[in-house]
Amino acid sequence: MELVDAPDHLRVDVAEVARAAVELLRATRRLHGVEVALELPEDAVPARVSSRRMQQVMLLLLAHAADAGNGQGVRLTVDEPDDFGDVGPRFQVVAPGASLSEREAQAVFLSPMLVGPLHRRLARARELVESVGGTLDVARGSGSGITVTVELPAPGLASW
Repeated sequence: MELVDAPDHLRVDVAEVARAAVELLRATRRLHGVEVALELPEDAVPARVSSRRMQQVMLLLLAHAADAGNGQGVRLTVDEPDDFGDVGPRFQVVAPGASLSEREAQAVFLSPMLVGPLHRRLARARELVESVGGTLDVARGSGSGITVTVELPAPGLASW
């Protein structure tokens, strides 16, 4: 953990942030015994975003998936950016046992205050992702649960 008054880094390794977030949530027993399967590339996955915001997003999404997934486990997959800098890194959090109604899905994209307590973390993560120039998408499936996909700014297009 970093001190709050320490300088924020604007270049992070998304895979390392994912590992650290899972370790922190396990250490604090925040996952309530839910298993998190990590699918990470061997190489670093660089992103030009705030390290603090990236950590917050990862923690919020993993905590949401653990709470909403009915104990069925969570899968976190990190994908590298393309070699040309046109497509940024992305990651997916899959909660197979989670459900989200159409009304809740719409509220996630409007305001965290419109969402019930269970999905409020998802709405807050969306706000943080958008504040760094990324996008957050939620896919709902009847048998597949919820898949949250976060695409970060491409290295060639990142404004900071």
